[in-house]
Amino acid sequence: MSGAPAGTLSAKQAHVWERDELDWYVEPKAATKALLTVERFVGPVLDPSCGQGNIVETLRAHGYMAAGTDIKRRTDAAWFLGEIDFLARVPGEIECPDFPNFVMNPPFFKAKGAEAFIRRALEFASGKVCAFVDIKFLAGAKRAEGLFNEFPPARIWIITPRVSCPPGHVLVDGGKASGGTADWCWLVWDQTAPANGTSLDWLRKAS
Repeated sequence: MSGAPAGTLSAKQAHVWERDELDWYVEPKAATKALLTVERFVGPVLDPSCGQGNIVETLRAHGYMAAGTDIKRRTDAAWFLGEIDFLARVPGEIECPDFPNFVMNPPFFKAKGAEAFIRRALEFASGKVCAFVDIKFLAGAKRAEGLFNEFPPARIWIITPRVSCPPGHVLVDGGKASGGTADWCWLVWDQTAPANGTSLDWLRKAS
């Protein structure tokens, strides 16, 4: 396509990305760095949809004990605990009791996947659950009456400026993320604090 430098992804190109069959879309490490300016974690952290590990590696770089699993292996890192279908797991299996906190960019699957991952993490978590989602996830009427009514998040952090989250295979093939058209936020459920409504604020992307 004309008008885009080689190796970059323009907003126009975003419309022709081939959809990943497992909805593997990659958030930049800067999004997790920004989260860590406002959230702290006590105890180990698990990313159950870790992909190549941007979230896990950022957490570890900030001194947290963090590990990841995924339905498909995309990393050879020592912190990767194996190919695990998070939604099929049961309490008491392998690492879940050892991880009170979950930080993840769940597979969206038209919002149904993200909600399923959030609900699953809330079953296990005794600390915090942080989910990186398209901001449109907040607007669904069914979630307003269902998920958000049953489990109101403690905090919503809107990421600004906008970050680009291309399909993982685009990055694997040498592309670079740019020109994203979606807006994103972190939803935070905090099991360590008393319920006190949901706060919303803007979170500036860390460099």
